[in-house]
Amino acid sequence: MTQKKKHVYSLQAFQYGLTNGCSTLTTTLTSTYWSVFMTATVGIETAVMAMILSISSFVDIISVPICGILLQKIKFKSGKFRAWLLIGGIGTGLFRWLSFTDLGMTGMGRAVWYGGTYILCSCLYTVAYSAFTGLLPLMAKDPSERVAYASARTTCNSIGKFLFSLTSVALISIFGQGNDLFGYSALAFLIFLLISAGYFQLFVITKNIDRAEDNTVQTSDGKKADKYDASIWEMVKYTISKPFLLYIISASAKGATFFIVQGLAAYYYTYVVQDKAMLTVYLSASTFLMIGASFVSPYITKFLKNARNSFIVGMAIYGICLGSAFFLGSSPVSFTVLMCLGYIGYAIAHSVEVAVYSTVVDYTQWKTGKDLKPFMMSVFSLTAKIGTTIGNMILGFGLVAVGFVASNVTPEAINGIRILFSGLPAALCVIAVIFMLLFPLTDDRVRSMQAEIAQKEKVSA
Repeated sequence: MTQKKKHVYSLQAFQYGLTNGCSTLTTTLTSTYWSVFMTATVGIETAVMAMILSISSFVDIISVPICGILLQKIKFKSGKFRAWLLIGGIGTGLFRWLSFTDLGMTGMGRAVWYGGTYILCSCLYTVAYSAFTGLLPLMAKDPSERVAYASARTTCNSIGKFLFSLTSVALISIFGQGNDLFGYSALAFLIFLLISAGYFQLFVITKNIDRAEDNTVQTSDGKKADKYDASIWEMVKYTISKPFLLYIISASAKGATFFIVQGLAAYYYTYVVQDKAMLTVYLSASTFLMIGASFVSPYITKFLKNARNSFIVGMAIYGICLGSAFFLGSSPVSFTVLMCLGYIGYAIAHSVEVAVYSTVVDYTQWKTGKDLKPFMMSVFSLTAKIGTTIGNMILGFGLVAVGFVASNVTPEAINGIRILFSGLPAALCVIAVIFMLLFPLTDDRVRSMQAEIAQKEKVSA
């Protein structure tokens, strides 16, 4: 009897990805418009904006392990992760809307308002995203299957960014009717509704996947115990390992690259090229290429044998394109083309990133015997936080260093923006590639570890 060929993608994989396609709207809104909204629309000085971003990012990083501990320790009747989808998802959308809403405050009160709403949004996003990533090992067991889920996530993420790039400028104008403050706020409210819907549908479809009764195991003496039971010290001690540290450094460099490029796009096309229409072209073209590259990532990974190799190749392509844009992109058109092509490499690396990290989670359970999925999948977002922090610091203080002033953009500032936008991110790509080359976990090794874990659980049962 001929065995039915198994498809790379499944409907459930794209339902999983849909949540990320909605949630990416809040990070894209922030990375694309928040600094411009603060400085150009609200009128906050660049140095104050940079300070708000830096403080917010620092608090954001601290929230990651706290969130992980909560997910590991707290029990819900709906499962280990599902309730957090609603708490974090709806909260994220609400405070992102508020962070783009002006209450008419002045001075320190205005800085506290925007800084506070930014921090709360980021912390709640950590909660939602931790639950989202925590579901991946439950929904997809095999490494190749995880790559498909991760690629569906990135494909939907890219589609979300693509739709945002096509519509955001027009929607701000339509909603605002000449009042940019209201336009930004209305767009943020629409995104609030979409994010809430995205997380709710994932909550519904995982009802039979994440169940509270599956979290109880039988010990050798016949007693029942929580399989996720672990002390805070065990969470920290067992999480830190060579594969974990190598991944964190590489993925953080990747994240910083993206947030620098994304955050400076509006500055480059507004003040260097002086053509906002080209910003729409750049955002649309880059995200369109990301959609295609994300979709084919599982096939590329199959050809390259494992997700680690795909990550390395993707970041190498991204770095080469960014470096070429800096050295060879003499005109706005050639510069834009090279920058957009780089997103093919970025999308490949980003698609497999969570699959690569999930191998670290498997490694930890194999090595220590502790199931730390809730805590460790929360820590997955740490790389994005670190990347955002580095990116925000470079974005804020880099603009100060090159002498950027919105009312008087000098030739030195224009050249500095080009360096920050392409040259520096290219160097970060090199760092990402070097550290991932040292990463030791392959798909074959992970399958072997998973088999050993399953055997141990079978014996203990």
